[in-house]
Amino acid sequence: MSCLEVRNLLKSFPSPDGGASLVVEVEKFSLSPEAQCAMKGESGSGKTTFLHLLAGILKPDEGEVILDGLEVTQLSESERDRLRATSIGYVFQSFNLLQGFTSLENVQLAMTFSGQSNRASHLRTDKAWAKQLLDRVGLSDRLDYYPRQLSVGQQQRVALARALANRPKLVLADEPTGNLDPQNAAAALSLLADLCRENGSSLLLVSHEDKVIDAFDRQLSWEEINRSSGATEV
Repeated sequence: MSCLEVRNLLKSFPSPDGGASLVVEVEKFSLSPEAQCAMKGESGSGKTTFLHLLAGILKPDEGEVILDGLEVTQLSESERDRLRATSIGYVFQSFNLLQGFTSLENVQLAMTFSGQSNRASHLRTDKAWAKQLLDRVGLSDRLDYYPRQLSVGQQQRVALARALANRPKLVLADEPTGNLDPQNAAAALSLLADLCRENGSSLLLVSHEDKVIDAFDRQLSWEEINRSSGATEV
């Protein structure tokens, strides 16, 4: 059984001439449980839109996105928010850390979105797991640091820890090394792959950089699945 399945997915946006521009047209795509796949595509080609559709941030014009047997496209906005909080980890290129919160608080806040913080019995466990994740990414001595007090590479590691906060079934990474130098980029990719492997999460990473794609055994071209009649499974 696949962790993720996509069927006949279409998404368009209004164009300046008053028409519509088709950005995503994927007939079939699936990702196996615990698989790690890197997908290459040029900037502006629709990769981020595709990830947003998978995460339920956007709704498609047509088609299905099925995560662990649940049809995401049939959920309400609030239900998609809850699903994203509990089952999907998202690593953004710009990190999207909350500037007024420490490293530890940024990770813990990700846990509150899943509703776990409403149960007092989980509070201590959540904090312990947040600390464990930050220790795993080498930031045990930066728990109380704010994003502005961290280097770019350290901010990215907080973002990686946050993405795994709720032990998601699926991790989506959108150009996760775009703001990093080559050394920090290689370290971040290794950490992301290791964390997903340890957690049993499937990983789909998108990038336009060959060096990033080459770090993964399973590779895919965005052009192979977008506007294609062929099925793709990894």
